[in-house]
Amino acid sequence: MYSTELSAAEVAIAERRGAWVTVVLSGPDGFEATCTTDATAPWFRKGMFGSVGKPGNAAALPARGIAATQLGTGSIADKPLSIASGRVGAEVAAISYTSSAQEEVIATVAKGQFAFWLPGNDLQNASDHGVPIDVTYRDGSTETQLLNF
Repeated sequence: MYSTELSAAEVAIAERRGAWVTVVLSGPDGFEATCTTDATAPWFRKGMFGSVGKPGNAAALPARGIAATQLGTGSIADKPLSIASGRVGAEVAAISYTSSAQEEVIATVAKGQFAFWLPGNDLQNASDHGVPIDVTYRDGSTETQLLNF
């Protein structure tokens, strides 16, 4: 269904944190594909979760804008993982999230995309309520934004 878009997409983020791997592809006209896997899942319970397509919020972002395309919790082999990913404007240099355990989770920001994830169901209801994130801009200024759809 998305073979043309996938052939034109490029890797924006490819990162491993422990056994979890997340890859974000981006392409023309707002196309994105995201996949997260767990290398420790038992053979017959291996799996992945992610998304593919052109998000409804694919309009041009302001320079300091952030648009989530994934925001919530998935699980593989009964192990939950919270994930947020999406697009960022040209002036966004860094994003961090403070977990419910008060640990700072640093997002990867590259090629107009961002992604962060952490074990557990920290972001389980995030798509309904949004979550506060700390954003650093290229000029060094910072602010807290509510990440939502």
